[in-house]
Amino acid sequence: MSKRTINFYAGPAGLPLPALERAKEELLDFAGTGMSVMEISHRAKEYDAVHEEALALTRELMGIPANYKVLLLQGGAHLSFAMIPLNLLRHGQKADYLVTGNWAEKAYKEAKLVGGEENVKCAGTTKELKFARLPKPSEIKIRKDASFVHFTSNDTVEGTQWHTFPETGGIPYVCDMSSDIMWRPFDVKPFGLIYAGARRTSGLLVSPSPSSGTTSWRCARPTTCPATCATSSTPRRTACTTPRPASASTSCATCWPTTSPSAA
Repeated sequence: MSKRTINFYAGPAGLPLPALERAKEELLDFAGTGMSVMEISHRAKEYDAVHEEALALTRELMGIPANYKVLLLQGGAHLSFAMIPLNLLRHGQKADYLVTGNWAEKAYKEAKLVGGEENVKCAGTTKELKFARLPKPSEIKIRKDASFVHFTSNDTVEGTQWHTFPETGGIPYVCDMSSDIMWRPFDVKPFGLIYAGARRTSGLLVSPSPSSGTTSWRCARPTTCPATCATSSTPRRTACTTPRPASASTSCATCWPTTSPSAA
């Protein structure tokens, strides 16, 4: 393909050509099933491998501790606006919301319907400035008895993004990261819950090797690795069982493309 458009949308992310070509190749025959991944049973071992790999790589990329659960849910962030207070605001518990744009305001309004205006409060906003900036630390008032503090990490309509997360005095964060999840490393532990309608923005795991124009593969986990893992031309979706080669930078349960087979 001679021309690829560079995508700067706030929503859907651009995908590397090798990923799109692989999806095209597997559309009629995924993993030797004679069907596309959209046609096979969600109980089939071929789909189960995809599912488990997605969970494992999410943990790998975000550094998610073992005491956290990774859930793949329907409904997107809109459903979570109601689902979060329905689950976390029981028995009169309180929550503080930072309202920094269109999506943060939607989450706040939904939480008030569930938890009531006495329990769900706006702890900081710049709505009067048309969300031209984030609230200053001095403008944020967190209640000491709040169960959580909700914020939207990047509100795409107004372009308000938290580069430094707000100070809450140790109260857990609940965060909508729909538009910028995985864009940078961060410590997950202060977060009680992270949610995202993230199928648009977190697919950039594949890239061609600049030196050869081919795709290289790196290992994702630190135990064992197949001999072909570091240089294979096709991805693995099964557990590694053989000792890793010296050329592999780490070892794996699954592998994905990278620009450098020796990258950590």
